[in-house]
Amino acid sequence: MRDKDELIGEIKETSEGCKVEILPAVADWCSTGCTVFDFAISNRYPGGGLPIGRIVQAYGGTSTCKSVLAAAVLGYAQRKGMKTYLGDTEHTLDPVFAELYGLDCSKLNGIGYPETIEEFFDDWLHSIIVKGKGKSQKIDKDQKVVAVDSLTALPAKIEQEKSMSDQGYGAYRAKQIGLGFRKYIKLLAESNTTLLIIDQTRDNFGSAFGGETVPGGRAPEFYPSVRVYLKHDSRIDNSKGSTIGVWIRFRIDKNKVAPPFREGRFKILFDYGLDDIASSLYLMSLDQNGKDAAKNKNTKIKLFGDEKTARGWISHIEKNNLEEDLKKEAWKLWQEIHKTETRKLRVW
Repeated sequence: MRDKDELIGEIKETSEGCKVEILPAVADWCSTGCTVFDFAISNRYPGGGLPIGRIVQAYGGTSTCKSVLAAAVLGYAQRKGMKTYLGDTEHTLDPVFAELYGLDCSKLNGIGYPETIEEFFDDWLHSIIVKGKGKSQKIDKDQKVVAVDSLTALPAKIEQEKSMSDQGYGAYRAKQIGLGFRKYIKLLAESNTTLLIIDQTRDNFGSAFGGETVPGGRAPEFYPSVRVYLKHDSRIDNSKGSTIGVWIRFRIDKNKVAPPFREGRFKILFDYGLDDIASSLYLMSLDQNGKDAAKNKNTKIKLFGDEKTARGWISHIEKNNLEEDLKKEAWKLWQEIHKTETRKLRVW
């Protein structure tokens, strides 16, 4: 089997004489801040996370930490030296709160407030990917992460210009979103730009069986390489009964860069951020003690040859700087959980 690096940018000539260029493979990855989440999306360690040069959609109900995820991803991209951009279409960004999750807003390469779908794609996103004007235009191939919160909250230009008493333009808005993806999906790959789309689900009143749906038509489902569904799992209370955090359950509904349908759980503390250690320990406890016992912070976990409670392991790992050792143990367990039975190699 040929190495993927040999195929990047290669020009092939078919029997008909047509030249075919091999599009770039995933050149790099950007961590989400949660080790188990990175495993589920990229199925790799170390260096996993969101694929650079692809479209990723994170969607879910209210208060499922979608904006927190965007802030964490942008923060890790900054520390890796990537360019970072945030499209704050809902005008809800709070720099102080975002800093808890690792995002330094003063180091963002750009914050945009587009008012329409057309403005987002043709003005803001285009200015990030393509530099220069006229014949001097060229694609900026520096690694970039662009998060938009959220794309489906934007109206179409024709909808913005009409009064609220006029007939709705929902179908037209969905068509414009699809057009924008078709126009820029190749440029995103060529420019090493990850587009992270945040979307909130709505109740599907048009179906007799109810359920949830994502506004904006079917384009947000078709074009992303990775689709992540986030769901509120449970609250975390302190000894006084006050809620100090939440557990979020994730599910990879679509994945073109790794095996799909992986599931997991991560912990977020409001005044601390994403708790990566606790999230990895939950995976260990889930395997050793079962689903119900794993939610108990006093459940004992056998790790590094010893057995302690989850709370005891957190303090021990932080005190002795064992975070990387924990990630290695979590990766071994992840591979064991998701291994495929041994089969005879296929002959093509």
